[in-house]
Amino acid sequence: MKQIMGLWRDTWWLWLGFVVITIGFAMVIGKFFLLLLPCLPVPFVYFAINRYDDDGNEKADLGD
Repeated sequence: MKQIMGLWRDTWWLWLGFVVITIGFAMVIGKFFLLLLPCLPVPFVYFAINRYDDDGNEKADLGD
């Protein structure tokens, strides 16, 4: 759970932007864009697990 809270702490504005853009597309283009909203938690949890440790801190970049 700390991994998810760590990602939310660092990128809340980005995920909020995704929600706002999705709702905007749904209002302007078509309601089928609302189907993207239930899909957003999947990449959120994926990135939280892969980028944050058990204490909610960002993992060191191991690519170098």
